[in-house]
Amino acid sequence: MKRFLSFFVFSVVSLCCFGNVLSADKVALIEGRGRPLEGTIIQITAEQVTLQDKDSQKKYDANNVASTTFGGEPSALNAARLSVNGGRMEEALANLAKVDPKELTSDGMKQDYAYFLAYAKAKLVLSGSGNAEEAKTALEDFRRRHKASYHYYEICEIYGDLMAQLGRFDEAKESYADLAKAPWPTYKLKAQVSLGMTEIFEGKADSARRNFEAVAASTDASPQTERQKSLAAVGLALCLVADKQYDEAIAALEKIAKETGSEDALFQARVYNSLGSAYDQADKPHEAALAYMHTDILFSSARGEHIRSLTELHRLWTKIQRSGRAEEVARRLKDLYKITVK
Repeated sequence: MKRFLSFFVFSVVSLCCFGNVLSADKVALIEGRGRPLEGTIIQITAEQVTLQDKDSQKKYDANNVASTTFGGEPSALNAARLSVNGGRMEEALANLAKVDPKELTSDGMKQDYAYFLAYAKAKLVLSGSGNAEEAKTALEDFRRRHKASYHYYEICEIYGDLMAQLGRFDEAKESYADLAKAPWPTYKLKAQVSLGMTEIFEGKADSARRNFEAVAASTDASPQTERQKSLAAVGLALCLVADKQYDEAIAALEKIAKETGSEDALFQARVYNSLGSAYDQADKPHEAALAYMHTDILFSSARGEHIRSLTELHRLWTKIQRSGRAEEVARRLKDLYKITVK
């Protein structure tokens, strides 16, 4: 009994004395292995997160920080974090609605809350649902209030993507220019690719081509840079489509599709949707439908691109008078994404 009481007292004392360990801040790294790093987050900027552990201070570049968690944060905030990381945006917003703002007791918590809110709302709009004006407001609020957040450059990219989708090209390009101010070369390339894609939407193929060629000429060989080069290659093919060089564009996109691993669902979905667009503009609706079906069947996990493929398939099936298939696609859009097409 005395041994039990001694253990009980020791446990209580331990919890009291070392409770800060149980509620430590944590930093998870993109390139890190194992458990997140623990300590006290003492500074966050757009470029770095500084963590104080028992031995020293360590600075981590923001482009390598996957996430942060904070000791004493509301459980609903972490639930929203997990929802966002899992791609469940509606669930993330439901969790954020449970957070009492009074419980957000540090700048880091407030930054994460505002980031999850803006990110989830924007991603819903970019994938074909949600409220565009609410997403725009949340993103603008984050950019205005939280310039010293390690999420800042990512929000610049997402804001640009949203503005491009809404046809507000000047605002998109301004946001991509802010993204290009990040200190990491890959982010500058990412900004150039995004700017090039926006210029294609604007009908400025020559200017877009210059951006894509600049990315393709990069001498950096990191995996992140190689991805941007691959996206630039897709962009160059779309420039060929804009110039009505359909055969060359189709050949280039088919080559990219064959050379890219199927595990990169988002990229492959973009390639096949671009291929579908090339065939469509070349007045080959059957071949276009087949390309979009690749996205539908093989890469449906890329939600935004999947919605685009289904929408285009509905239009194409209607165009070539395959009413049964068009109706089936319309049902799937409504069942999966609550999107109604006529």
